[in-house]
Amino acid sequence: MKHIQLNQTSKLAKPAGKVLLFTSLLLAGISANATDVESNFYGSLRLGADYVDSGTADDAVNGRDYLSRIGVNANVQLVDGLVGLGKIEYGLRGDDGVNFNQNQKAGMRQIYVGLQGKFGKVTYGSQTIIWHQYVRSAYFSDALDSLRQGAIRDDDMLQWQKSFDNWKFGAAIQTEKQDGDSIDQYQLAGQYHYNGLKLQVALAADQQGENTGNLYGLRGWYDISKNFTVSAFYHLAEEDFDIYKGNSSGNVRLVSAKESGKVGGVTACTDEERSTVGFYGKWRQGNNQVHARYAVNACDISGDVSSVKVEYIHYLSKKFRLWASFEQLDNDDTRQPSTGENMSEMQLGVRFDF
Repeated sequence: MKHIQLNQTSKLAKPAGKVLLFTSLLLAGISANATDVESNFYGSLRLGADYVDSGTADDAVNGRDYLSRIGVNANVQLVDGLVGLGKIEYGLRGDDGVNFNQNQKAGMRQIYVGLQGKFGKVTYGSQTIIWHQYVRSAYFSDALDSLRQGAIRDDDMLQWQKSFDNWKFGAAIQTEKQDGDSIDQYQLAGQYHYNGLKLQVALAADQQGENTGNLYGLRGWYDISKNFTVSAFYHLAEEDFDIYKGNSSGNVRLVSAKESGKVGGVTACTDEERSTVGFYGKWRQGNNQVHARYAVNACDISGDVSSVKVEYIHYLSKKFRLWASFEQLDNDDTRQPSTGENMSEMQLGVRFDF
C-alpha cells in the first residue's frame, strides 16, 4: 500500500496549500480504509502431455493444460467481528477445454462474495460446491479423476459452512436461471474428523423440472501411519437425478476435443440409476509419493466400467512437483464407448503453485 506524506513549506501559496492539504487528507483517508482490505494473488500452473490409447485415428501424444488457474482472494474486517469475503478465479485452458492456447480468453471458474462470523461462513456466487468439497475432490494431480459423479463448481450457489470441534457441516441452495424453479437444487454435507480418521457425507437434491432425484455420497479417510493413507468413496445417483448427467471421463477422450467436442471415454448413463465405488491408497516418503485408485461405475441398464490409476509424484519443493501417471479403463460389452475398445492414458506433468 502506497502512503503519501505532506511536507508544508513557507513558499507554498495559501490557497494551494489548503487544496494540497485537503487532497492529502482525502488520500490518507482512502489509504486508511484500504488497509482494512487484505488480498492475495495466487496461481497454479499445471502443464504437461498425455497419450490416450482409444483405438481411434486421433490417438497421439498431446500437450495439454491440467486445470491451470489464477485468482485473487480478498477479505475485509467489518463491524461486530464480521469479515467480508470475495474471490475471483480464472482458468487458463483454451476454448477446447483441453489445451493451453495462445490468444484465447481465460475462462471464469469462480466469483463470489460472502460473510464470515460466529455463525460460520456464507458465500454466494459461482463457486466450488459442497458436494465436491466433501465427497468428490480429486485424488490425482490432473484434478480430473474419472468415474466420479456430480460436478466441481456451479453458478448461483448460496452456501453455508460451519465447524464445531471435530465436526463440520455445510448446506447450499441454487437459484439459477429464470426457469420457473426458484430453487433448482439444495445440498447438505457433514464431516467428522478425529485423529487419523475422517468421515464425510453429502446429498445433492434435484429440484429442477419434472425429474427431482437425489445424488448421495460417502467418503472416508484413515491415516494408517505417517507415510500411508487409505480412502474409499461411494456415489449413488437416482435415475431422476439429471442436474449433473452421467459420469466423469477424466482426461480419457476418444477424439480431438478441438475438432469434435468433449467426447469422453466413459459413456453417460442418463435416466438410469448409477453408482460408483472407489478405493484409494497413498504412500509418501520424503519428496516421493506413490498413490493408486481402483473404481467401478455401474449403470442399472448399460453395464459397468472400471478404472485403475497409478501415479508417481516427485516434490522438488512444496510448491513445485513433477508427476507421471497411467490409467486403464475396462468396459462391459454393453458399456463400450463408440470405438468398441478399452482405453488407457499416460500422463507427464508439472505443477507450480504460487
